[in-house]
Amino acid sequence: MKNSIIAMFVIMITTLYACAQTKHSKKDKQQTAVVPTFDGTNADVKTQIGNVLSTYYLMKDALVASDETAASKQAKAFRKTLEMVDISKMTSAEHNFFMPLQTKLDYDAEHIQGAPAIDHMREHFDSFSENMFAVAKAFKANNGTTMYFDYCPMQKASWISSEETIKNPYYGKQMLTCGKITETIK
Repeated sequence: MKNSIIAMFVIMITTLYACAQTKHSKKDKQQTAVVPTFDGTNADVKTQIGNVLSTYYLMKDALVASDETAASKQAKAFRKTLEMVDISKMTSAEHNFFMPLQTKLDYDAEHIQGAPAIDHMREHFDSFSENMFAVAKAFKANNGTTMYFDYCPMQKASWISSEETIKNPYYGKQMLTCGKITETIK
């Protein structure tokens, strides 16, 4: 009994320590990626991508709540909203930047939508979030609201939030506040 308590204590301390560490994280390496900023984006396109970002937030919130059904439903809504972005109103540079990311976003959303379990949904959510952040940042889709790019050192994965408070979509209630803000866009 005493050994079990000690083992649980060691596991708990190790977990908390790992959550606090971010020195050698995947995110640190990815921060060197340059995302262009499109200042003259058509207002309709900017609004449409803002709508895509809003459906992203709903999916993230469903994962925070560990609600597979809601996450799947929001992934489906995300895909429909993504399809509605009018690429004909984009400049050539915007189009060339957006199209590969649109394909990747749709791929991950499709897998989140059809995933048999929440763990599989969360596996796709990291690349999904990285790509969504690149699009939202480039097109300034946060529409004047603050957007936070958060990082979970335990999962070595990121997500976007509209709130400063950390609510981790990779662990839900298990480790709700594990993470830190790595970038803030106003």
